[in-house]
Amino acid sequence: MNGSCVSPHSILLDRLDQQLKAIAIAAQQHPPKSRERQRALAQLLDAMQRSGKLARPRQGQFQGFYEEIYAEAVQRLFTHICEKIDTYQPERGEVLQWANFLLNRQFFIEASRELLPTVPKGIDPRRVTRLTLDDLDRNAPSDLNPQLVPLPSQQVLQCLEEDPEGLFQQTHIDRYPAANFQFLALQRLAGYSWQELSAELGIRIPTLSSFYQRCLTRFAPQLKEYLS
Repeated sequence: MNGSCVSPHSILLDRLDQQLKAIAIAAQQHPPKSRERQRALAQLLDAMQRSGKLARPRQGQFQGFYEEIYAEAVQRLFTHICEKIDTYQPERGEVLQWANFLLNRQFFIEASRELLPTVPKGIDPRRVTRLTLDDLDRNAPSDLNPQLVPLPSQQVLQCLEEDPEGLFQQTHIDRYPAANFQFLALQRLAGYSWQELSAELGIRIPTLSSFYQRCLTRFAPQLKEYLS
């Protein structure tokens, strides 16, 4: 019996590639900002997201931050596709190849650099583990930054709510008093995601996350002193 055997998976992937390419070409054929192009782009992004074939760069890294970095990277990718769909060249490859190349080589890197806060001066970056309020309850002291001593979540919650010096509420993102450290920390402890907080406050995820992490570093001594 001659002939090669083509797997069902390969057939489905080939169909997906053909579908995405057809939608991308259709989008290119309509004028920028036209309703027809916007409709085609929405269909393209929806099909890409539903496909489950978007790359997941550097899985296993950025513990505690990965999903937020990835969400930001995908958002940047989709924005780029909407604005630069005309740069896609069908003859050079499939839509997913183009998108995943950009996601891996550009947007995930950009998102990780913007979302992860810089290490304060005087602290060895090799000794720093990025800390979230969840880590305060979950990790042992030896697992975390020596500058950020973990505390039981109930005590953290009480300290944040009482805010004895008013520092947590007074410290906020410039021009956004509602986006203060007290509010963000309490919402994060309550289980709200950065995506939800971003939508509620109208502030981008990288801005919220970077501000939040700087506050954790800044207020760690106060938290420790208050609870000692």
